[in-house]
Amino acid sequence: MPLLDRFIRAAEEAAVDLEMDKDNIEISHAETPKMGLDYIANLYEGTKGFDFHIRTHTQEEDPASGEMEAFFTIDFEEAVAPYHFHENINYMKGQPDLLGKWVSWAIFNFRLEHQNVNLENLFHEATLRVYGIPRYCDPAEAEAALLFHAILAIHKGKVIVYRFRHVRKDPYLFRDFSYAVHVNPEGHPGFWVIFPDNCGLDSGRAHRTHQRFESLIEMVRQKFPVEIRRYDVQYDKFDRFLLKRASGFYSVFRKNVLTPFYHYWGPSKVLDGSERQFNRFMRKLHEENYAEALRDLRALVQQAQENVAELKKLDTSEILRPDVNKLASFLIQKHQLEGRLSPWFKAFTSIANIASHRDFPTEKEMEDDRIRRRVLLTFHLGIQLLEELDDIVSTRISLTEPWEPSGC
Repeated sequence: MPLLDRFIRAAEEAAVDLEMDKDNIEISHAETPKMGLDYIANLYEGTKGFDFHIRTHTQEEDPASGEMEAFFTIDFEEAVAPYHFHENINYMKGQPDLLGKWVSWAIFNFRLEHQNVNLENLFHEATLRVYGIPRYCDPAEAEAALLFHAILAIHKGKVIVYRFRHVRKDPYLFRDFSYAVHVNPEGHPGFWVIFPDNCGLDSGRAHRTHQRFESLIEMVRQKFPVEIRRYDVQYDKFDRFLLKRASGFYSVFRKNVLTPFYHYWGPSKVLDGSERQFNRFMRKLHEENYAEALRDLRALVQQAQENVAELKKLDTSEILRPDVNKLASFLIQKHQLEGRLSPWFKAFTSIANIASHRDFPTEKEMEDDRIRRRVLLTFHLGIQLLEELDDIVSTRISLTEPWEPSGC
């Protein structure tokens, strides 16, 4: 498809995205060999409108060669300055639907800045049930089909659907979607079913699943009124919200879930006096600052070991430069810990110690599924070791209030 046609199609997509009439778009364009091209699309309805502009500068015969810049301006509220978004998009050249992706990216950034979504307000105190596996089309398609057919059988009233768009800032600007469907069964309390990041527009399989979701919505529309509300939100923010609020993950157990620890009370006795350090660890864990949380958890495990020795009146002065593994061996020798736990301490420190020497894990490392599973398993293991140590000295009566993330 010629570049001009792709430009016009992207402008039409922008109009639909901004809920404007695409038939009223005005297009002007110029192409000059050895100079470049200049395409402009305008659409204004009263005080609302947008201006989409791409241009190149080149010494080549092909006006589309050379550096390509894109500009997008949105007039969105009277007496408020327009929103401007500008990028050099040479890095995207050669990609399918280059301009459509970029327009979505520009509007996505506009909404993050000026129409930020408050997820708490969208769902209030309703029950949230999560199905599907993020970034996978299966098993979401089959589960969505079951859900929508169930709605046909048991629902009452209007069906409300939230469609969340997530645009990923990477070399490809993938446009992904999450769906939330409000189920209101006859004679029972309503609840939300959420399919996080299960489809999109920019791969064949993901696009097919997106079409499947849309066809299921149209099927339900034949029987019930359906209201679709569209929102743009960063997926990381959406994922954290679900981990905190969802009543359960009903499809497949997600091995990266740390939800049980968000309201963890902590050891009742073995860390008595270390509440500040423990609360810092919980805060870093909730913020997904895994590197600092690992360092804090390693220090807490060692502090718990030292406290066990002190409470049991055991002399550790002969241990040269005590660490988690040396203290574990000491407590095993003194018959305070089971010998079978020795490998647990070694497995825990094999990962946690890395965080003591460098910024580990980085966000990039956490994108590797194997490393992510290892890191999250290390947190599970460290918490369990705190509980094992607490069992030695605790009466199991809590001495501190449970840590709560701010805003809860």
